[in-house]
Amino acid sequence: MTESFTAALISYAEFAGLSPAHRAHLKRWSDDDRAEEVWNVIDHAAREHGVVLPVRFFIQETPGARDIAQSLHHQRKHRERYRKYAAQMIEIANVLRKPLPNGLLLIPNGVELAGKLDVAAQKYREYVAPSRNVPGVIKWTRESKPSDVFMSQVSNDLNGSTGRWLDYEVAVLAQIAFDDPDIDKEQVFWVRRRVERSATGKSAH
Repeated sequence: MTESFTAALISYAEFAGLSPAHRAHLKRWSDDDRAEEVWNVIDHAAREHGVVLPVRFFIQETPGARDIAQSLHHQRKHRERYRKYAAQMIEIANVLRKPLPNGLLLIPNGVELAGKLDVAAQKYREYVAPSRNVPGVIKWTRESKPSDVFMSQVSNDLNGSTGRWLDYEVAVLAQIAFDDPDIDKEQVFWVRRRVERSATGKSAH
């Protein structure tokens, strides 16, 4: 007998290592009366599109999308700290590259280590960048709402799997993810329309 979607949610929530936020999200999801209906629509649309969307993968990726969206708060709070860390990495990288007076490097693999520090510094800078463009997803700025970023990302991902815009289903997933019953499918529609207009060089009104 095929496991129900709600049962799959409950089973996944029992995994060790999940954060309290993930467990709370999964609890809201499994308790929601619309969980089965929403999954059935997504699963059916994906199969019609020739895609098999594994249940556990979908369950895992949805809280993951929420985590990415929520990271905006962390980025805003710690922007200066991460920029400082990046500057320190660059400073150390330059020291590692600098040869001794005799032309030799104090640390033989110093150039290699310096290159890794350069990459790490770039990642730190990108993490706290004031804005970020992700193909098919709303542009992230300091004013972006995490729920908008979530809706944009999930809409784009589901469109790739189903070939359809599932605004109602994404709205339900966003309501559950952010514990916000005021999110509706019109909000999802306008969030993704902003991406489409941006991609075509038009401004949203």
